[in-house]
Parts: sequence; C-alpha cells; structure tokens
Amino acid sequence: MTKDEMFAAMEAHANSVPELPPGPIAKRESPLDKTSMSYWFPLIEAAGLPVPKTKFVEMTDTCRRMIWDLFDGKSSGDAATEPFFAQIAEAVSEMGYPCFLRTDHTSAKHFWKKSCYLERAAEIPSHVYEIAEFSECAGLMGIPWDTWAVREMLPTIPHGVCSRYGDFPVCREFRFFVDEGKVRCFHPYWPLGALQDGGWEGDFEELCRVPNEGELRALAELAGAAVEGSWSIDVLETERGWFVTDMAEAYKSFHWEGCDKVGIQP
Repeated sequence: MTKDEMFAAMEAHANSVPELPPGPIAKRESPLDKTSMSYWFPLIEAAGLPVPKTKFVEMTDTCRRMIWDLFDGKSSGDAATEPFFAQIAEAVSEMGYPCFLRTDHTSAKHFWKKSCYLERAAEIPSHVYEIAEFSECAGLMGIPWDTWAVREMLPTIPHGVCSRYGDFPVCREFRFFVDEGKVRCFHPYWPLGALQDGGWEGDFEELCRVPNEGELRALAELAGAAVEGSWSIDVLETERGWFVTDMAEAYKSFHWEGCDKVGIQP
C-alpha cells in the first residue's frame, strides 16, 4: 500500500466504517503469527538483547466492539473502554511520559503525535482510536489490534523531523534481513523519497552512515538466533547505544528496490 493510498483509505474509512458481524469479535491473528510482537519480543528479551522496556495489554472483544460503535457515532463508549484505558495508563506509569504506544502489529508512526507518541494520560483514548482506525485500513483485510504494547521512549538522536508525518523524529535506523541468525543484507530504514514525502530536509548521506557495521551485524544476528526462520530486524541509534526495536517475518517486510535479495521467501 503506497502512502497516498494509505491516506486515501484513512479518509474514506473515517466516513464509512464497516458493519460488524453479529456476535463477539474474534481475534484475527493466529497463534502462529510470528510477526506479532507478542511472539518475537519475549524471545529476544530473554536472549538479553537491548530492547525498550515493554508491557503488553490485552483488549477485550467488548472494548473493541465499543470502539467500533464510537467510530460509527453510536456510543460514548465509557463503560467498556475506560477499564482498558486505565490499564494503558497503569502500564505507562511504569515507563513514564512520554512513552511509545503500539499494537502487536503497528504503531501508525506516520501520524506520530496523534498515534504512537503519547505525552499525557488525557491523550490515551484518541491515540488508541487513531491506531485502531489505521489498523483497520491497512491492507485489504486490516490487521489485528487486540494486543497493545506500552514501551519506554528511548533517548534517540534525531536528524530532523518529518512535519507531514506528525513531526516524526528522523533517526539513524537500519533494517537487517537475517536467515537463521545470519545477515544476508541490510539497508537504511528510510528511503529518501519517503522522508521527502514527510517534509524532511537533511543530510541523507550522514543519516545512512553506519558508525559500526560489525556491532550492528552482531546485534542483528543475535536477534535472528533467538527466533527461527527469515526475519527483518530493525535497529535504532540512541544515546544509550543501539536497540532492537522491531521485527517481522522477512517476506512480509519492506525491502529496498534494487537489492538482489528482494523477493526471497522462506
């Protein structure tokens, strides 16, 4: 899905929310969905890799249904949603504000200040709605938003911001593709065109400079060794060193055009 298509879908979705099927809303994710953060994160955390402090919060089917009703203007949602928002607030109390909010599958980071960047408790409902709505618009069938994660906000080293992505801070970040714990290739996380679409202006060559390739390769290989199969592994530069922030099955992950490893599947 291109960014233009993503924004068009978000606008269309705001005006036309699909009807829910009768009965409880079932989880759409499979226990074998390895791309789910709740699958891979405990494995790399147990392996002792540098990762952000993270706490998972489950959303009930009743709460999901109430949020659907909120989208459709049918309910204020207080009775069913407040306990969930309280759980998020409790998790944040262990991290402190600001913190990073996401689901098992996405953070909707292109809407930074309206989605994943959480500065105060009063913003919890609107940020949950934003990420939930984005999740429903992703792809043809949407992506699950049953499981949520509250994460510490790492002390990053921004190289400017993308004003059209909600003032998203652009940091030095790399995506490694790893097969059974061995790096096959890696790329800067952000293609230049995507940054320019977001309004970023800066030194792209400096942003893409790899300070210590050996260190980053070793980190990616350790993460890959903690799981099985082929993965994309995102590493982020911070004032406390490099952290593993995200992972996904390789064949589901964006891969730079022109790389001869594009299209390889397990």
